[in-house]
Amino acid sequence: MGKAPFTIVEMGANRGWLCHDIIQSTMKEYPEFYANFHYIIVESNPYAREKQRLLLESIHVTDKKVSWHTYSEEGFPFDGIQGCFLSNEFVDALPVHRLRVKNKVLKEIYVSYNDSGFFEIDDEVSPDVSKQYIETFQMHLNEGQGCEVNLSAAEWLRHVSEKLLKGFVLTIDYGDTTDGIYRENGSNGTLRCFYKHTVNQNYYERLGEQDITAHVDFTNLMNTGKSLGLEVTGFTKQSHFLIALGILENLNNTKKDIETILKVKNLFHPEGMGDIFKVLIQHKNIELPQLIGLRSLHSLTM
Repeated sequence: MGKAPFTIVEMGANRGWLCHDIIQSTMKEYPEFYANFHYIIVESNPYAREKQRLLLESIHVTDKKVSWHTYSEEGFPFDGIQGCFLSNEFVDALPVHRLRVKNKVLKEIYVSYNDSGFFEIDDEVSPDVSKQYIETFQMHLNEGQGCEVNLSAAEWLRHVSEKLLKGFVLTIDYGDTTDGIYRENGSNGTLRCFYKHTVNQNYYERLGEQDITAHVDFTNLMNTGKSLGLEVTGFTKQSHFLIALGILENLNNTKKDIETILKVKNLFHPEGMGDIFKVLIQHKNIELPQLIGLRSLHSLTM
């Protein structure tokens, strides 16, 4: 992209460690690039913002280098950027519509409440879920099988494309293509709750105390992106992406303790996060981008 100003926009930075590491690495290894780039954290939680700010102050990052903004149904409040929109485990947390086939008819699962608590109702599919989605999912669903439709992801990507004048969209999350999701996840869809490092499907228990997420349909993001001017640069497993970037060489060249090495290996090990997490990169107004994280592993010298 040349030497023009470059902006990174991170969606929901949690405690801020990814931003911290990106900035610290850039400071040391690419000082010329660092002098000409800006980092935006999209975060609405004031408590999280303060945690992030304190962490970045520990490496002497100024407000001129990092700024904070929010995201809403109206989109982003900042001007268009050249650079990269980055999300790591953001899309999986967006709200979804739940559908399932009942008596050969596609129904939507709604939630109601009475004196006994929350309960589910099967009813007509809501108008928000377009005919296109219904036709698509009927091709994949059998009797009794369920799925999730993430309309919020498509809307978010529309706002991203509006603000991205030139550059990339990097989406890291657990999920797969449409075919992969419904081949691997049985009849109950992919909606899951995470509570103290355990997984359950008790959606209406411990409200506000457990995360509720659904696998990301990367086919949806690719197709939506194309309609918005975002071309697919590449789609791969996290293991491939990290190995192509050189994580194995970095591990070999460090003297980290065993616990740290095992944590890092979990990022790319097939039985850990390596195959479950996927990386989708899309680009806009760039001709034939070549990114080393997407190169063939056969080209690497081990």
